Amino acid sequence: MAFKTMRTITSTPVNRRREFISAMAAAMVAAGAGGLSRPASARSRMPGWPIWKLENGASKIFLLGETPPRPMAWHDASIETLVPSCSVVWTETNQRYRAPQKALLEKFAFNSAGTLSTWLSQADMARLKQAAARCRVELADLQPYRPWCVASLLQESYYQASGAKGAAAEQVLRTKAEMAGVPLRSEFAAKDDVFAWFGGMSRIEEVQFLRYTLDEILSGPSANARIYDDWSEGKTEAAAAEVERYTLAYPELAAKLTKQRNQDWIPRFKSMLDHPGTSLVIVGLYHMVGRDGLIALAGRSGLSFSR
Repeated sequence: MAFKTMRTITSTPVNRRREFISAMAAAMVAAGAGGLSRPASARSRMPGWPIWKLENGASKIFLLGETPPRPMAWHDASIETLVPSCSVVWTETNQRYRAPQKALLEKFAFNSAGTLSTWLSQADMARLKQAAARCRVELADLQPYRPWCVASLLQESYYQASGAKGAAAEQVLRTKAEMAGVPLRSEFAAKDDVFAWFGGMSRIEEVQFLRYTLDEILSGPSANARIYDDWSEGKTEAAAAEVERYTLAYPELAAKLTKQRNQDWIPRFKSMLDHPGTSLVIVGLYHMVGRDGLIALAGRSGLSFSR
């Protein structure tokens, strides 16, 4: 749920497909399942943005959830001023590659099973066609790819078509960290690991991932505005309700996209607390809330974050 994806569409179908995927990795995980979420109304100021804190002697962790891109860039002065004093800033992904993108595409993204109709029902295909039109993407350009990749392509195209071009919190804070010389670390060590993670999805996880994305697109650009606006004011109830809905509708996907990744953060938090200094961690907002959200999981592991 909060996976950012493609950026550029070129003039020819082949190049357009390549550009989709090449840009996809640049922002694919944000969401974490905080990440496949639709753009909402614009706000130039984000009052009361929620941030959680955990202290243990000389060690401190600040944890915040970001929304997907919105029409205007994210801004919260009180959080931005924390960055220069941090020992490290953690994000979900980064811009590093170990292997060429072409090799990653061939290994993880192309659909060796044939067309999308071999994965999807007639009802799914009808919804896909409608969503592609809304995203201004040709359905034929999506056919060579696996469902997880199609979902990512559509999501980013939808952001662009909806005018959600503002920098999200991760981008703003990562830039400030780079300017201040603060080290950056990430959940996925390189883009290769993002491709491999998606490529390791089971058939049902992939199909649910695409169906979830279609839900988001077809419900329209204003459907999640209240969730994001509430979050920007420190109100988390609407986000928690969406996590519950998504978990019930797509249980296999939720287990991989949110629960497992959230569980993997707990030993990272404990390692951060073993060293003096301040860590700032940025994840997608839907990772934060719910029974298997980071705050709840950390609490059950003896780590009590407070706001």
